[in-house]
Amino acid sequence: MEALIDHINKKEEEMLALLEKLVNIDCGTYIKSGVDQVGDILSEKLASLGFSVERSSQEQYGDHVVGHKAGTGKDRILFVGHMDTVFPEGTAQKRPFRIEGGRAYGPGVSDMKGGIVCLLYALEALKEETPDIFDRIEMDVVFNSDEEVLSPTSRPIIEDLAKKAQTACVFEPARQGGEYVIQRKGVGKYIMKISGRAAHAGSQPEQGRSAVGALAHKIVALHELTDLSEGTTVNVGLIKGGERSNVVAESAYAEIDVRVPDTAAGERLYRNIEAIARKTHVPDTTCEVTGGIMFPPMVQTPQSKLLFEAVQEAGRRLGLELSGIATGGGSDGNHTAQFTPTLDGMGPRGTGGHSDREFMEVATLTQRSQVTALFLAKWPGMIATL
Repeated sequence: MEALIDHINKKEEEMLALLEKLVNIDCGTYIKSGVDQVGDILSEKLASLGFSVERSSQEQYGDHVVGHKAGTGKDRILFVGHMDTVFPEGTAQKRPFRIEGGRAYGPGVSDMKGGIVCLLYALEALKEETPDIFDRIEMDVVFNSDEEVLSPTSRPIIEDLAKKAQTACVFEPARQGGEYVIQRKGVGKYIMKISGRAAHAGSQPEQGRSAVGALAHKIVALHELTDLSEGTTVNVGLIKGGERSNVVAESAYAEIDVRVPDTAAGERLYRNIEAIARKTHVPDTTCEVTGGIMFPPMVQTPQSKLLFEAVQEAGRRLGLELSGIATGGGSDGNHTAQFTPTLDGMGPRGTGGHSDREFMEVATLTQRSQVTALFLAKWPGMIATL
């Protein structure tokens, strides 16, 4: 165990150099060339660890990187991380990687380039210092390119591998207090489209049927579905409607974000949204609603609880008291958890994701990699208890 810890300690400078290289590439979800450049670097790193690597070719997004390593034993584990960020082209040049006051800054440094680096060097330490354990475990790695848009093309890949694994580890960043993520709400998106009738707003307003007016009524009703005591939230975050102020709006559009604590709450919410869509608030207007839960809820199970206790034990070897937290944000852990016990938030501590304030606590880069390495060294002996 000490050899694993020492190996990663000695690699801190190298880990930071790789992190800087990844952060300084523009790799927003729709910047395919940049995401593919990140994929090239990670593919090479996985190959050096003995993984066979395939690229799942995509047209709109970067290619997904899928690595596989055979094992001498029967135990199989899945690791997941995403390569894409939310930032537009030019962001990396505008605010490149830097370290200041013990914090690393830059687009995607925490969400989630730091977690990817943690994983790679934990695997390297395992391979170099405990080769018998490394060889025994069958491993799959997915570095996907579309997580920031709810993983539309990578979800089938991730779910297929999760079905074959005894455990999944997701390297999203730790929460602000350093917590691992043990539970995530289900995340959904609905689209509401209203059709009305255009008319001159001044001379013939009575002939119009305002889609904007109808949508306004529905927005109020939708927000009233929020139930903080239950953990359900509804947010109409984007609205569009009409063409000019002197024209009664013929059409209106809304995008609705929903978060639910469990499947039952998601089903109730769907029925309530459908009821609001059916209700006519403005005569002669119609409403169409599409969408649903994209990330199903990730709930803690007895098996995932045991896994997290093993992570906590690994942390204590480093003098760390690690805790878990439930969060409203979604990740690919929502997908894996439907099929196998899942640990999430395994990346370094950081906050400010999706903003120019994003940072990662530098000291936690090696710490979290060490925790992962220590956990993996004990993991094969746990499988029979899951």
